[in-house]
Amino acid sequence: MGIVVQNHQMFTLSGLIDEFIANPRLLAAYQWVAIAPKADDLRLGVLKLNAAQNRKIEEKKKELRPYVDLFVNNCLQRRTIISRLSNADLTLLATAVVLGAVIATDERALQLIVKDLREDPEDYPMDVVCSMDVLAMFEKEAMLTKEQRTNTVDTWIRLRERLPATWRADYKRNFGEEYD
Repeated sequence: MGIVVQNHQMFTLSGLIDEFIANPRLLAAYQWVAIAPKADDLRLGVLKLNAAQNRKIEEKKKELRPYVDLFVNNCLQRRTIISRLSNADLTLLATAVVLGAVIATDERALQLIVKDLREDPEDYPMDVVCSMDVLAMFEKEAMLTKEQRTNTVDTWIRLRERLPATWRADYKRNFGEEYD
């Protein structure tokens, strides 16, 4: 975290780490997130914000919450199953809006909400990428080999990661080949 990949500086938010650690299912699968030295490395990648930025983010969260809840309800009425955004996810969304940042997530709700907001790019100058996009960014920067990429995806599958329904299409779009 905190590294630059294809002109994007990668960070996380402390609230996302805290939410992750508080989730017994996730913590059981990813114990390393809470154990030094990996936990310390992850905390080093937390985005540092000043008081003015934090105020803008809190204001943006208040503005976005009604829209986000309505968006989720509308999806559910259309039988598109997505979950309500947690406070940490809403903070991530508001941070991306305020900073004009890119969100890296496989969470369908966040992906759909960002894509919908981006229809007005002047007010919502952010974007969203998925895990396969991030792998492609690392590979294009020679920070990851093709073998490491395929080993990573193999590991995700072997560990029964909850990859998005579109992961195979995302893989083909990014790497120009089918996943075997």
